[in-house]
Amino acid sequence: MEGTRQTTLPQEVVDAIVRSTERLEGASSILSMLEDKAGGEPVTASEIAAVRCVVESCAADLDAAWESA
Repeated sequence: MEGTRQTTLPQEVVDAIVRSTERLEGASSILSMLEDKAGGEPVTASEIAAVRCVVESCAADLDAAWESA
């Protein structure tokens, strides 16, 4: 049974939430791989920066979406 979407959020906010959720799931996967890697070899600053960049980008997208709501 497919439900009817009921939301009072603007579509831009919903889209930002969905995009950010997907990207944060990807960042979580990268962090998991880095944890595994850290057991046997060093994690580089650029690898950590890549994850930080995704998280900061998601935060900025969500902030912008909420400001427009």
